Amino acid sequence: MKLSVEFSFDAAHRIMGHGGKCAWLHGHTYRLGVTVQAETLNRLGMVMDFDDLKALVEKHVLSRWDHATLLREDDPLVPAIIRVQAEAPQKVITFPQNPTAEVLAQAAAEALASVLPSGVRLARLTVWESPGCASEVEP
Repeated sequence: MKLSVEFSFDAAHRIMGHGGKCAWLHGHTYRLGVTVQAETLNRLGMVMDFDDLKALVEKHVLSRWDHATLLREDDPLVPAIIRVQAEAPQKVITFPQNPTAEVLAQAAAEALASVLPSGVRLARLTVWESPGCASEVEP
């Protein structure tokens, strides 16, 4: 059995080295789809409670990424943005690679896989950067 929830969050990013407009700092309203799976249902007849899954996604992904600036760790904008938003330096999130939809999907999947309840596993995680453009991870 599978259970899915969907979220949206707003964030800015840029793709260093990109030959087009994605090289410039810009924002998206991302969609995040999380599907979990269990071989058997729990005592309440659920894979897991929707609210519990929503809370895990909020705590381990959305609270960090929503209204944040997502950059590659060696991006020269990192210290500049931290300086101008000194009241919220935790909202500059860095990644070893460019924060593409693929990298975000992998990072979110890794953040969630280890915090799911016993017997529940991540089946699929999808990040839509824009309508019709998505990256999907199936661990």
